[in-house]
Amino acid sequence: MLPLFLDPDEVAMLTGFQSTRRQCLWLNERGWRFVINGSGRPIVARKYAEKALGCGDDEGPAATPAPNFAALRGAN
Repeated sequence: MLPLFLDPDEVAMLTGFQSTRRQCLWLNERGWRFVINGSGRPIVARKYAEKALGCGDDEGPAATPAPNFAALRGAN
């Protein structure tokens, strides 16, 4: 199971910067959601990053299966 947050190396790869200040600037300029932890590092949720990069699971209404009411009524 993957960790909930990107690790520091992944944030550096994503942003192209080792400096936490530059990483935060990069994330802010692109409208990415992140928080700063107690060490001053930007923390990005893995699921958010995957969705922002276009490779995460779609959680919209189309991804949620609709109930089969016909089956509930006994009509197959």
